[in-house]
Amino acid sequence: MLKAGSLPSPIITPLSSNPLSLKNKIDTQTFIEIRSDVPNVRIYFTVDGSKPDPFQIFRTGSISTYLYRGAFRLGLGRRVLKAIAVTNNGLRESNIITKFLDVNDKYSENYDDSPNEHSDNDPSLVDNYQSKLDDDFSIQSSIEGPISPVSYTGTPVNAWSTPDENWIDPNRNSQYEYTREQMAVRLPPPPQPRVMNTTHEEENFWDRKTKPLSPGNGNWKKTLEHLFLNIYNYVKDERELRELFGWKIFGRIETIRLIDKGNIYQVLATFKKSLGEQTFHEGPPLPIRKRSSKRRSTKRIRTPPDTDEEKSNRYTHSLRPPDTKEERPTRHTHSLKPSVRQEEFTHEEEEEQRTPKIYTEEIVQQGTLIPFPHFNVEQDCKNLHESMKGVGTDEDTLIQILGNRSNDQRLKIRDKYKTMFGQDLENDIKGDTSGNFRKILINLLYSPVEYDCYELQRAIKGLGTNDEALIEILASRSNKRLRAINDQYAKLFNQSLEKNIVNDTSGHFKKLLIALLQGQRSESNQINENEIKNDAKQLYEAGEKKWGTDESKFIQILCNRSDVQLKAVFEVYQQYSKKDIEVDIKSETSGSLCNGLLTIVRVMRNRPGFFAYQLKKALKDAGTDEDELNRVIISRCEVDMIQIKEEYENIMKRSLEDHIHNDTSGDYRKILLELIKDPSQRTRQKPEKTKKHENVDVSDYEQPEIYKEEIIQQGTMVAAKNFDANRDADALRKAMKGWGTDEKILIDILGNRNIAQRLEIKTAFKNKHNHDLVSDLKSETSGNFSKLLEQLMLDPVELDCFELKQAVKGAGTDEEALIEILASRSNERIRSINETYVKMHSKPLEKDVKSDTSGNFRFLLVSLLQGNRPETTEVNVNQAKKDAQSLIDAGSDKFGTDEAKFNTLYCNRSDSQLKVIFKQIAELTGKSIEEMVKKETGGDLQNGILAVIRCIQSRPQFFAERLHNAMKGLGTKESTLNRIIITRSEIDLIQIKKTYKNLFNHELEQDVSSDTSGDYKKLLLEILKDPSQRN
Repeated sequence: MLKAGSLPSPIITPLSSNPLSLKNKIDTQTFIEIRSDVPNVRIYFTVDGSKPDPFQIFRTGSISTYLYRGAFRLGLGRRVLKAIAVTNNGLRESNIITKFLDVNDKYSENYDDSPNEHSDNDPSLVDNYQSKLDDDFSIQSSIEGPISPVSYTGTPVNAWSTPDENWIDPNRNSQYEYTREQMAVRLPPPPQPRVMNTTHEEENFWDRKTKPLSPGNGNWKKTLEHLFLNIYNYVKDERELRELFGWKIFGRIETIRLIDKGNIYQVLATFKKSLGEQTFHEGPPLPIRKRSSKRRSTKRIRTPPDTDEEKSNRYTHSLRPPDTKEERPTRHTHSLKPSVRQEEFTHEEEEEQRTPKIYTEEIVQQGTLIPFPHFNVEQDCKNLHESMKGVGTDEDTLIQILGNRSNDQRLKIRDKYKTMFGQDLENDIKGDTSGNFRKILINLLYSPVEYDCYELQRAIKGLGTNDEALIEILASRSNKRLRAINDQYAKLFNQSLEKNIVNDTSGHFKKLLIALLQGQRSESNQINENEIKNDAKQLYEAGEKKWGTDESKFIQILCNRSDVQLKAVFEVYQQYSKKDIEVDIKSETSGSLCNGLLTIVRVMRNRPGFFAYQLKKALKDAGTDEDELNRVIISRCEVDMIQIKEEYENIMKRSLEDHIHNDTSGDYRKILLELIKDPSQRTRQKPEKTKKHENVDVSDYEQPEIYKEEIIQQGTMVAAKNFDANRDADALRKAMKGWGTDEKILIDILGNRNIAQRLEIKTAFKNKHNHDLVSDLKSETSGNFSKLLEQLMLDPVELDCFELKQAVKGAGTDEEALIEILASRSNERIRSINETYVKMHSKPLEKDVKSDTSGNFRFLLVSLLQGNRPETTEVNVNQAKKDAQSLIDAGSDKFGTDEAKFNTLYCNRSDSQLKVIFKQIAELTGKSIEEMVKKETGGDLQNGILAVIRCIQSRPQFFAERLHNAMKGLGTKESTLNRIIITRSEIDLIQIKKTYKNLFNHELEQDVSSDTSGDYKKLLLEILKDPSQRN
């Protein structure tokens, strides 16, 4: 849990060189700095007065909370800045600091609004500004309370965009020598200062002619102009490079190096990636130039403009030649060794450690499809079966279920469906759907490995080969997945995948696929520095330098080196070739081999970007490649679909959802959009309308395979804290002593103590006051309130015995009470009831039951009274089939008179075995066991058998229905109400309440309140109260 206020609040400071920019009045050229005195914290801020939310989930659209990366400027107008500091682990935070700023260029030192000239040190002018400031802003800053944290499911978004194109203008103030970043969202671009008119020069900057050499002589600004113009002209003439630079989103600059290579200079710069482009590997770190402390702090925060002396010092420190003795050892230790990092980059290092270093599909990154939190496999199977049953199909139910369950959950549904209904879910979907909708639903029923195998087989079989599908799968999967694909393919098709690929491909492309198929690529995070230069040189000599191309060398290196190694190799490769490795691959190879090698490089560099490009190809121009679309969305929706969607929007300048919506239609469109829906947009399904005795979804509850009252701890009544039996006994005695009774004290105490504590109070009351507590309660209270208090003071077994005696004594028998108790208790509880009943009533319970019942209903009750049913989780499916068939064979002419068969089965089969028997009956007859019982039996026997079945399937549902029956219609059956609420209050009353609401769309408390009154109602509601509501 966040600990608010445990960090000092950050400090918001305008960095203005103008002494007249007092307090809150600044111009558009003033940078705002936010800093914290605590190291290794993140600062989040807003500029619209809203509360900063460090855990804001990223969605396409406006962003209100930004992660502070460096100083920034504000647009015109009055701005309300709020900032908060949060530790990297998210466990501690500061209070929120608020600062009001009036941004107007009239506060610029270059703005002249008066005919009179004033000195910067004129005190009258300062006082004038101070007076106006106090009028405009009465509050300078304030501290707010902590934020209200929300579930963190996304990464905070960097609010910075690329620097604006005017930053190289030498006529601007010295702040422009920093890499400026301005807000991309919510803030307009800052206006141009009035005294500067460089429009013509800025507009024509890229049209300038490059000179053969830069001027040198310490003029670093002109040197940078020379570098940028040359880079621009070089990239402008290379189409491939233009595409590469055009697709990427560059963040702020991280490091820069100038290396003297003898006859050439090499400039290496690294930029921060955007959220979507962050990959799973850390590239080989470049030697990091240690920055001057005067230039920039370790947190890369911009500072006010330097004096002339500081500038000269900075020039002597920046980009020092590599042979300087002071820097040589630093560069040496950092050379391509990821384990050694500078202290000032600890924050970035911690951030990178959170990403997986070795790629595997099992590591959940940022998928759109997440496990459904209230998953109920049986309910989903029933809903799916109902949606395809009879005439017509409910496609919305298919989409809602299969489009909102994770792969593991879908596989459970697939297996359970066959167990429940004796039919393949895949075959049912094939028979009730068609076209692309049918294809994607069937593909959703496969495991990831199975789906890859079917896609590979589809790419190979028939005339022609889908080379793109082959290379996409084999180049983008992890070693572990590739080995699993090989094994699964042989099981599914009784063929070797490698043999099939060999038969359907040829040449170097075949060699590439076979090399990838082995799943033996290095997955080490270590860089072999000895191999880097050699591999880069071999690639160069095998391609660009050589007449013709040695394709085998490309295959050998790209298919055997780890991702981090390849990144380093490609970096060094550019020392030999002036082109990027992708450009050379395109020029030196062709066809499927070219696509395969490019896929390896692109997947290594940016996996989400590669799949975004695949989606672009699937959706472009006339027609849609549905197979490619299905493959990418299904295989990536639980891995990195959020990043893919971001990449797609960067490439296409439109959302993936919008493109799919325009290029597809009908139910196929709906299921695709459901799969790529953001997790934050997924809501819990509305409760389905169910038949009376169908199981309903009960959150956080699973029917135990071996039922015992002691193992289920989901009751509303819990042990009271700081319990003192003597103190409670005194309070009860005082409440009932003298004239009148304080019923509120009785309710507060006995309605908030569990059975063990109530029995202790009963004993303490007797010892201290020489009174029987139950007798006093009877004498001081009356009606249903008195009965409920009396029953609360009984042990659970004693209460069952009391209720059973009430059911059989006198004229008539309460068969429902008998079957409710005997069918829902465990073997151990049944045996305890038998023993206690004899002690309480001097007569065996079995004798009383036999004397008050008859026929097959009596046989059923006596069978239940033995308490000898097997309690095991083992299931014998063959025996279950035989048992199911024996009940079916009894037929309509026998089942009604041969009820002993069911009694025998029930008394000799465990709950787990009976569940399988019931399912076998449903598979063989197409009817549920309840439907069969209703058809073949009647009266008390039918009610008894149905009670047994429902207790096996779901005890919370059984008791919820019993409570509803006790309160429906005219009058209320208080005995049933009391019995269930008391006996289940420490076992599963929480689930019973949830089930009651799902079944009847009413809160149990609401119905109890409307059907009861007075102190009786108050005590019932006190027992029903959730543990979190108890003091």
